[in-house]
Amino acid sequence: MEPDETRAEYLATGSGDPPEPEQLDLIRRVLGRTESWDEPPAEVMEGLLSTVGRESGASAARDAPTRSRRTWMAGVAALVAVLAMGAIVAAVQQPAGTVVAMAGTELAPQAAGRAVVEPVSTGWKISLDLTGLEAAPEGSYYEGWVWSDDGEGVSIGTFHLRGEGEHVVLWSGVPPGSYPWIWVTLQGEGDGPAVSDLVMLKGRAEPAAG
Repeated sequence: MEPDETRAEYLATGSGDPPEPEQLDLIRRVLGRTESWDEPPAEVMEGLLSTVGRESGASAARDAPTRSRRTWMAGVAALVAVLAMGAIVAAVQQPAGTVVAMAGTELAPQAAGRAVVEPVSTGWKISLDLTGLEAAPEGSYYEGWVWSDDGEGVSIGTFHLRGEGEHVVLWSGVPPGSYPWIWVTLQGEGDGPAVSDLVMLKGRAEPAAG
């Protein structure tokens, strides 16, 4: 019996020679991840099932024991591939960095958003995905801020949402641990650099568990 068939038989029945320890460790790690059980994209599942079907058809002319072993091995390979793909898709979809949920104030109750704070070599990159926030009127603009619990604020950039898309990238030079709040305000052109009273959205980074 070939080594791969021996390992497959061991995994299926518990008999025969066990796989190498590193192979078992890999299977344990993949199966132990919560994201491994996420449903993979439909096109991935269809492709894997098609591959298994071709393998089963090609082995139909062989003797029954060999056909059974090879079909089972193809199924195991497909299962591991599906689980690994699910883990990869989940990792790609999961944003990197700290995620801050943002909610609209009474000035923009329909607005909501998410800020993703990522450390970079020049400070912190803050990516905003916003919904329900109208474009800033002519003569005004939006400004992002980070705020401390003590009421100290630092501007992280300006935008207006008058073009296509609602994805905004801002930058902070101060640590989010000391400035956990993120605000979006509506500012008037010519009103100077001070923060206005027109706060449109707010959100606070949750403290790290420890």
